[in-house]
Amino acid sequence: MDGIINIYKPKGMTSFACVSKVRRALGEKKAGHAGTLDPEAAGVLPVCVGKATKCVDCFLEMPKKYRGEVTFGLNTQSCDIWGEVIESLDKDDEKLKNLTLERVIEASNTFLGETEQVPPVYAAIKIGGVPAYKLARQGKNIEMKSRKITVYEIDVIDFIQEDGEYPKAVIDVKCSRGTYIRSIFRDLGEKLGVYGCMSALIRTEYGFLNADSGILPDEIGKDKKLPFYATDYIYKDLPKIILNKKEENKYRTGQKFSVENFDTRISKKYSENDIVRVYTDSGVFLSTAIAKVMDNNSVLLKTDKFFDCNEVACFE
Repeated sequence: MDGIINIYKPKGMTSFACVSKVRRALGEKKAGHAGTLDPEAAGVLPVCVGKATKCVDCFLEMPKKYRGEVTFGLNTQSCDIWGEVIESLDKDDEKLKNLTLERVIEASNTFLGETEQVPPVYAAIKIGGVPAYKLARQGKNIEMKSRKITVYEIDVIDFIQEDGEYPKAVIDVKCSRGTYIRSIFRDLGEKLGVYGCMSALIRTEYGFLNADSGILPDEIGKDKKLPFYATDYIYKDLPKIILNKKEENKYRTGQKFSVENFDTRISKKYSENDIVRVYTDSGVFLSTAIAKVMDNNSVLLKTDKFFDCNEVACFE
């Protein structure tokens, strides 16, 4: 099997354990996930199987959407509710009582667009080849460098303020790769002057995948339709070229050749050095390739990633 499966990772399971269950259920040795979810988080976990493992990096560039809960009044080492509390306010502190939905919305909107973010120390980012969270657990002093992130959308869905409890807000965030929702909630608490930490998280969307259509690892093979996407689906927006048998034989054996009448055979407009999808006339998804325009205006295909998949998506 070659393709992408939309797995809904349940809370309490590591992403690695999730992939292991998929491997066993499908009897596939080659599988990997695109983008780790923390054990306490749930939601969309793309699992690439077989030859589709070559396109994991494509997912990393896609926007993601999360629904998270922030608890105000607490600051923890890990920036989430499961970490050690290092600073806190009393539940009846006036600063917390004066929080309102309007103030949370106003402060949240300041995160829109491209900004700099400092990741939490309990993160998988490697420092000197070692994940930061391992160094943090060893009690080492870590200085996390800020990085550029983009928040495309941020919406406060709910604000809960009950007597005797820390106030909370439920917030949807659509963002770029490298964004830590924990850090956004930490920084949101700082902007409001009350501290803040993440207390729940669901990844609701990842590229073309959404949580509603995902399948739990334990449900694979139990009469539930597998949310499966052929490998080429992730490249569906790229121009498509179909090679004839003669061209296919040359391409497979690594011979250089120019594609005849490329401009009239390509499915949509392209520019020099664009990535295109390459298929055989029998419908096999051969590869992605760079379309290099030569001096005589002929086009040479330089292989980007070679797949050779029989299972293909149903689109032009």
